[in-house]
Amino acid sequence: MKTKSKFEPKKSNSSLASSISAFYTKMFAQWLSVFLLTIFILIIGFSVFSKYYESKPLIDIIEEQTSVNDLVETINNIDNSAFALLNDNGEIIASSQQLISKGIGVYNIDIVGIQFKDYRIHISYARELFIEEQNLKLISYFDITIFLIEIIVIGAVAILLFLISVLTIYVRGNYLTRKTFRLLDEFIEKANNISSQNLNLRLNVSNSTDELIELSMTFNRMMDRIEKAYDKQKQFVSDASHELRTPISVIQGYARMLDRWGKDDKEILHESIEAINKESKNMQDLVDKLLFIARNDKDTMVLIKDKFNFSELMEEMVRDTKMLETKHNIESHVEPDIIINGDRDRIKQALRIFVDNAIKYTEPGGNITLKLEKEEGYAVAAVIDNGRGIPEKDLPNIFDRFYQVDAARERDKGGHGLGLSIARIIVLRHGGRIKVASKMGAGTRFRVFLPME
Repeated sequence: MKTKSKFEPKKSNSSLASSISAFYTKMFAQWLSVFLLTIFILIIGFSVFSKYYESKPLIDIIEEQTSVNDLVETINNIDNSAFALLNDNGEIIASSQQLISKGIGVYNIDIVGIQFKDYRIHISYARELFIEEQNLKLISYFDITIFLIEIIVIGAVAILLFLISVLTIYVRGNYLTRKTFRLLDEFIEKANNISSQNLNLRLNVSNSTDELIELSMTFNRMMDRIEKAYDKQKQFVSDASHELRTPISVIQGYARMLDRWGKDDKEILHESIEAINKESKNMQDLVDKLLFIARNDKDTMVLIKDKFNFSELMEEMVRDTKMLETKHNIESHVEPDIIINGDRDRIKQALRIFVDNAIKYTEPGGNITLKLEKEEGYAVAAVIDNGRGIPEKDLPNIFDRFYQVDAARERDKGGHGLGLSIARIIVLRHGGRIKVASKMGAGTRFRVFLPME
């Protein structure tokens, strides 16, 4: 039974998508509330101003009167608005026709009051008048029934609009957010399921949008690199195992033969010892090459770089080749005093690989040429032969590890398919490059470009 680690984080009650959707819904609701409230206040203010603006001319006329009698007569003759005039004792001494016809009650208010009469709502406003040494009070009445109905309707519509908008934004936003973040769920699921058996897992880019497309493509490219590296690693282990299997089998075979007959038969003893020594050296050579490549892969390879005369190194290579190889015609064209900065032993190792390949695949009596010259700031070392050449289809792969153009012939010649890989590593580590040209039956030319001092 699988137990949950105490260090494993607890799952949140709400997902990231829900949190984001709720945040934006809340923000939308706040701004919509502010907007509707502002509109509501503006409507009320505009309506109040309209009422006041309608009554302003009558109020001005009333305030222009200079005698109480004129004031009473003016108020009693008003038809379109409701006014009442009270004396010091609070008695009504004048009222407009509209006030009388609607039967609105008159109250001695200080400033503002509200009255309900026959399902109508009125708001009253009082102001002090001083005429002929009398303190009078003018009360203006405004029927706000229709206005309040309009406000209620507008408010109800605004609330309904608010609820519909917020609900729509929440539902739609939650759907779009979940749809957008669905890729992250897929990302997490596939990341949790990745193992060496299913490195072919990829995210569906067609369902992604905007920045998530780049995330999907980045994840897929990363998986491509991981899968490719893992496949190369598996192939490397498989090839190395295959290469080691042959010498081990040979050694085991001769060991059994020694155990059976070699104790008494000197010829078998001698043959077995030679074969075991040969295969041991072959296996040691393979192990050294594998360790070299492993150090490069781990980035632990150390190059001891220093200035040295590349021309002297090439002359040394020519002398060694002529001394050790007598079955081929060795030629050379070396420009003097070409100085480079690098690891002399490693560069010689790389050149030796090219020379050994030229010797290996050139028939006796063939020509092998070693050249060194300058070209656009590079020291260019070339190894040219007129051997059997490399098929065009194989040229892109010759630097791959364990790649062999003809595996059967490579086995006869004692190769593992690692030499050119090692040479390429050395050249690239020095900031150089390699160019290859080959034609079947006409030979091969390797040119190594190394930056000059």
